[in-house]
Amino acid sequence: MKKFIKTAFAGLLLCLLLLAGSISVHAQIHFDRASVNVLNGSSRKVRISCKGKYSVATTDDSIATVTHSGKVKGKKAGSCEIVVTCGAESARLPVHVLRSLRDGSILFLGHRGYQGKYPENTISSFKGALNYGADGVELDVHITNSKALVVFHDGSLSRVSGKQGKIRNLTEQTRKKYRVKGGGKSDQIPTLEEALRYLKSRNATVFIHLKNGKKFTGSNADLVARCIRECGMEKQCVVFNSNCDSIWYFTAHHPDIPTGFFYGGSSPSQARGRMRKAASRGASWFFFYSKRPVSFSMIQYAHQCGLRAGLYQTRKKSDILQLLDYGADFTIMYRRLI
Repeated sequence: MKKFIKTAFAGLLLCLLLLAGSISVHAQIHFDRASVNVLNGSSRKVRISCKGKYSVATTDDSIATVTHSGKVKGKKAGSCEIVVTCGAESARLPVHVLRSLRDGSILFLGHRGYQGKYPENTISSFKGALNYGADGVELDVHITNSKALVVFHDGSLSRVSGKQGKIRNLTEQTRKKYRVKGGGKSDQIPTLEEALRYLKSRNATVFIHLKNGKKFTGSNADLVARCIRECGMEKQCVVFNSNCDSIWYFTAHHPDIPTGFFYGGSSPSQARGRMRKAASRGASWFFFYSKRPVSFSMIQYAHQCGLRAGLYQTRKKSDILQLLDYGADFTIMYRRLI
């Protein structure tokens, strides 16, 4: 009986408050991205979550239109906003209509030999990627038994140069003698110094991928740092791999050179843990190898940790637009997409 009286009293009080107009329903409006990027003449879908009825429109219909279901159509190049109104609450989402994918604000990084047109990890491949429109390149770096730093993809010479043997056994004489498959006379295996001096002249961003990261602690890491400084590339390079010890050594002993952590897993919770650890150790970049764990919330979390985040392997144009929507900072393309 007491329970019934309490319930009835609560219901009566609620009715009185509603009649008095003292209760307002606050709509909670959410989007599934930081912005919408759409090519001129194309359409994309944004998810709008809202408790209650809502209206939606763009601030400039000549640039883009949006339907109630969230379908955004680009009308002409420019920027505007989607405005969602629900009760007394409203929310806005930026819309960018692009002439091409190059109009986006994301940092595109060309691969060592994009589209198979140039031999991998050679000066001609860097030149081709930059001429094509990339803002920078990725270098795969090995250290030989003679403490030379060379730019080469594999630990074995066979796939890239057609020669037998290991890159660690390369000498200065054999380096100059060996050619990279698919290249011309000038396409020999470059040293890290040769690659960096060329890329410095092109004002390119350089991601230095330390292959076999376990080797790049102590004096070997110091060699890489010294080479970067001698080439004046401290502000243009990011040193990264998936080996924690190597990256932590760089952040501890060479804090002037940006570092990044390479995550090859697919678990969002594990990725968040790696982000926290990377940030706590001084890293400033986070590379997702697979797009599987990449999402708007994941990129947001990286930014909250103070990390720049992006996708290591982009294979589709739609992935680039999605990364732009999420607010990612970069992507590495393995073939020409824009």
